[in-house]
Amino acid sequence: MRMKSVALLGAAWAISGLASAAAGTTSAVQQKAPAAQAKPRAPHRKAPAPSKWATHGEVGFVMARGITTTQSGDLKLSAAHRLGRWTYSGAFAALYASTNRVTTQQDLNGQLQVDMALSKRTFWFTGLNYDRNLFDGFAYQESAASGLGRVLMRTKQTHLSIELGAGYRRQLPEALILNSFGGVKSRTREPVVGDAVLHAGMKFAYSFSSSTKLLNSLLVESGASDTMTMDNLSLQVKMAKTLALSVGMQATNNTNPPLGDAPHTNTVMTLNLVYQFTTKDLSPDPTTHSLLDSFDVP
Repeated sequence: MRMKSVALLGAAWAISGLASAAAGTTSAVQQKAPAAQAKPRAPHRKAPAPSKWATHGEVGFVMARGITTTQSGDLKLSAAHRLGRWTYSGAFAALYASTNRVTTQQDLNGQLQVDMALSKRTFWFTGLNYDRNLFDGFAYQESAASGLGRVLMRTKQTHLSIELGAGYRRQLPEALILNSFGGVKSRTREPVVGDAVLHAGMKFAYSFSSSTKLLNSLLVESGASDTMTMDNLSLQVKMAKTLALSVGMQATNNTNPPLGDAPHTNTVMTLNLVYQFTTKDLSPDPTTHSLLDSFDVP
């Protein structure tokens, strides 16, 4: 009997030890579980700067036949790309006209500009401009300028901004002798002129309705040799979401053109078909600043 009692006591002690060990293991697992579940948080990463594109294109052509044959055409292309606080924009324009197969107008213009937003209304700009007009007394004019810009008014209907800066300009003057149709009989080129210039610009846009808007831009580059003023005015009427008709006028004045028949002021009237893709706060139109916000004709 004593032997059986001892055996029973030993078995009970062994079972009690196994139960205590199992309880201890379970408690340890429960204590380690929260530690295993607590993972370090990944560092917060800033969202990439939004990237936006906008494009604009215009084309026009006119032909008249009678006693004389007159034809003219023009093409305008522009685009803008915004990446964060930087906006990159460019524009290209070409114009050609002839009477009785004699060229009376030929102009190529290119612009590149980079804007850095300093605040919601203030920006720093740097731009390049090239113009090759064979009938204004300058074989070419090229300039680079940089300065400060400010958006003075910005609503859903109205946009007004100004630019003021300084730069450098090169001009190749040429004396022109024209015939009765406006064609060039002779050209006499003069030495290249380079000088510092004061750059001033104004850009305005106004929406009359959901389908009609007025655009205007003014550029003045004034140096010791000449002051060039260029004004672009256009009225656009939408026909579809991305198509519109545009009636425009461009006037360019040089205060000191070379001697000859080149006029002080050249004007061009256009009637164009417009294709335009815009985003809500970015316009590709060269007459409206690329930092344009909240101006979008629906």
